[in-house]
Amino acid sequence: MKTALLAATLVLAMPAAYAVDAVDPGRERAFQDHIAYVATFAMPVVIEKCTALDATYLPRAAPLYFRYVNTHQDQIERGRLLTLAEFAPGDTLAGYRARTLSQRLGRLDNGTPEQKQQVCEGALGMLSGMKIPGEWPPRE
Repeated sequence: MKTALLAATLVLAMPAAYAVDAVDPGRERAFQDHIAYVATFAMPVVIEKCTALDATYLPRAAPLYFRYVNTHQDQIERGRLLTLAEFAPGDTLAGYRARTLSQRLGRLDNGTPEQKQQVCEGALGMLSGMKIPGEWPPRE
């Protein structure tokens, strides 16, 4: 499970995670909302890359992804609004998505086979309901 958590963290590039007892519930909820939003554009790329590595991945991941998106609509919208509110002047949604995908999914392009497998399995875990620890906005 620790490996799956690490992989999910790498997949979605969340800010640093904190001990559960130190997490503010409001900030933790905001973080889960942010993750839900990022999943809407990151997971299709993860699924595509993982399917290229393992042909059985798509039939396992696609139903989870669509179920996730359908059951997390409010969370996704709150996360989208939170994320947009953090944009710097002149930043664009397309730029944010491109940076996020580039920064966070590099292991699927350049990682070892084991790292790629961890990312793919971590994504399935996240789509299946594994909660990723963290807070929004991240503490610095």
